[in-house]
Amino acid sequence: MKKPILIAAAIWTLFVVAAAAIALAASWQSTLEQARVAARVAFEKDLTFRRWNSLRGGVYVRVTEQNQPNPYLDVPDRDLVTTKGIKLTMINPAYMARQAYEIQKTTATVQGHITSLNPIRPSNAPDPWEHEALLRFEGGLPEVYSHEELDGKPYLRIMRPVFIEDYCLRCHAKQGYKEGEIRGGISVSVPLSSHLEEYHSLAAKTVGGYAIIWSIGLAGIVFGGRRLRQSIAKEHQARVEAEAANIAKGEFLANMSHEIRTPLNGVLGMLQLLKEQNTPEDQASYVCMAYDSGNRLLGLLNDILDISRVEAGELVLERQPFSPRELLNSVLTVFQASCSKHGLKLTGIPDPSLPETLVGDEARLRQVLFNLLGNAVKFTPEGAVTMEAWARPNAAKPGSVRLYLSIADTGIGIPDDKLAHVFERFTQVDGSFTRRYQGAGLGLAIVKRLMDLMGGSIDVVSEPGAGTVFHLQIPLERPQGQARPQPAEAPRPAAAQPPEHMRLLLAEDEEVSRLSAQVMLTRLGYEVVTAPDGQAAVEAYRSGRFHCVLMDIQMPLMNGVEATHAIRALEKAEGRPHTRIVALTAYAMPGDREHFLASGMDDYVTKPVQPEALLMALRRVKASRQAPGGPEEGASPLDH
Repeated sequence: MKKPILIAAAIWTLFVVAAAAIALAASWQSTLEQARVAARVAFEKDLTFRRWNSLRGGVYVRVTEQNQPNPYLDVPDRDLVTTKGIKLTMINPAYMARQAYEIQKTTATVQGHITSLNPIRPSNAPDPWEHEALLRFEGGLPEVYSHEELDGKPYLRIMRPVFIEDYCLRCHAKQGYKEGEIRGGISVSVPLSSHLEEYHSLAAKTVGGYAIIWSIGLAGIVFGGRRLRQSIAKEHQARVEAEAANIAKGEFLANMSHEIRTPLNGVLGMLQLLKEQNTPEDQASYVCMAYDSGNRLLGLLNDILDISRVEAGELVLERQPFSPRELLNSVLTVFQASCSKHGLKLTGIPDPSLPETLVGDEARLRQVLFNLLGNAVKFTPEGAVTMEAWARPNAAKPGSVRLYLSIADTGIGIPDDKLAHVFERFTQVDGSFTRRYQGAGLGLAIVKRLMDLMGGSIDVVSEPGAGTVFHLQIPLERPQGQARPQPAEAPRPAAAQPPEHMRLLLAEDEEVSRLSAQVMLTRLGYEVVTAPDGQAAVEAYRSGRFHCVLMDIQMPLMNGVEATHAIRALEKAEGRPHTRIVALTAYAMPGDREHFLASGMDDYVTKPVQPEALLMALRRVKASRQAPGGPEEGASPLDH
C-alpha cells in the first residue's frame, strides 16, 4: 500500500507545482502588463502632444539659450522678429518631443525616445534594440516590447510606429514621405524595479499559499492512505473470513445432508427389509438398527438445537447438588462397552481432592464429557483414553472450587493449522469426501459455548499421530448446609410401572404420529381418545372428561395454542378443575417452550416422542393431582 501512497503524493506534488507555476506565470504576465500599460500611456501622451503641435503648424517660442533655432528644420518662416524686436523660432513636433525627452532624463523614471531608420538629426539615430523594432514595423508588427536591462537596471522597453499624417507633410514632404507611411517610432522605457518588488512579494505569498495547500493535501493523502489501507485490510480480512465462513457453511451443509441422510437411509432401509419375509431374529435386528439410526438422527437435531439455544441466550443452567465422582463413573460406564469393542483402554482417575458434592448443572457437564469422550473414542483407533479429575479452592470466590478435567487419548491428533478452528461451528478437521470419521462438526462448538456459559475454559494440546489432550476448568460452588445430591432413579421398564388409570385426550393431525402415540400409551395402560385437529379436541373435551390433554401445536382448523385457550375458557365458564395440557410438538427452537407454557399449557415434550420423556410428563400430571390443593383434594375432572 506504500507504493500507491507515494504515487498519489507524487501526483499531488506535480499538480500543486504546476498550479503554482501557472499562478506565478500569470502574476508575472500581470506585472509586465502593468508596465506595458504605463508605457502605452506615455506613448499616447507623447503622440498627443506631437499631434497638438502639428495641428497648429508648429509653435513659436522666444529664442533663448535653451530655445535655439532647429538647424534641421527647413521650412519658410522658421524664425521671426516681432515689432518690438523679440526673436522667435518655430518648435516643430519632433524638436519639441526631443526637448521633452531631454528633460525626462533628469526629472522622470519613464524615459522616451523618438527615432527612425533615416533620422534627419544624427543624435536621433536608433540604438540596436530600436533599430530591430523599426525593421519589424516594416513587416507590419504594430508593437514591440521586451524585458531589457539599461545601465544595469531592469526596464520594460516598448516601441510603437509613428505614421505620417496630413499635417506632418509640411515638414517631411521634402524627404519623400507620403501620408500613412511609417516615419519612425517612439520608444518608451519603463523601470521594472517597483513592479518586480511587488511581483516578488506576491510570488512569495503565492508560493506560501500553495505550500500550505500542498501540505494539507499531502497530509490528507498520507492519513487517508493509511485509513484506506486499514479499510482495505479490514475488507480483505472480512472477505477472507466470509469466504472461510462460506466454505465452512458449505462443508457444514454437505455434512448435514450426509449426516441426516445416512441415518434416514438406515431407517428407511431397515423398514424396507421389514416389508419382506424375515425370520423373527432378522426382524428384531432390523428394528434395532432402524431405532439406532433414528436416535442418531435425533442426536444430530438435538446438537443443532443446543447450539442455537446457547447462541440465542435461551439456555439457562441449573444449579443443583451433584456428586462429581458419580458423574464421572456414569460417563465412563457409558463408553466402557464401546472401548472394549474396539480394544481401547478406558481409564478414569478421580483425585482425592474431589469434593463429595458440588452445585452446578450436572446434565450440561455430562453433555460436555459425552462429547469429549465420544470424540476421544471415535478418533483413537488403538491405545487408550484417560479421564482425570481434580479440584482446587477458588481463591477469587471463597466457598467455591475450580473443577479441573483432563481427557487424553492416543489417537490421530489434530494438525497445527486446524487447532485454532476446532471450536468453531460447522468445522471439521477433515471435510473431504474420503474422511473416515463421521460427524456434523458441532460437538466441540457446543462444548466451548457451554464452558463459556459456565464461566469456565477449555484448551487443547495435540500432536498429529500421537494424540490429543483437552483441559477443562469449571468454577463450581460447594453446597450450603447439608444438601446432598439426589441420586437419579433408575428407570424401570414401562411394563413394570403400571400407571394409575388415566384417561388422556391426544390431539394430533398427523396420522402416523397419532397412531404411534396412541399405541404406545395404550400398551402402557392408559385410556386414549384421539382428535385429528384442534377444533375436534375442544369438542371432545367439551363432551368428555380427561385427566390430561396431549396437544400438538400445528394443526388444521384450530392450532394447539388456540385449542388451549378454548379449553381454558371452558374450564372457567363451566367451573371445571384445571386439566393439565402437555405440548407434544416438533417446535423445539429457543423460546418455543416458554411461549407454549405462557399460552396456558402446563408441560412440554418435543418430537420425536421418546417413551421416557412422555412417561416423565405423565408422572408430573399424577404428581400435580396428588399435591395439596390439586384436583384430587377436591374433585377429579372425571367426577364432573
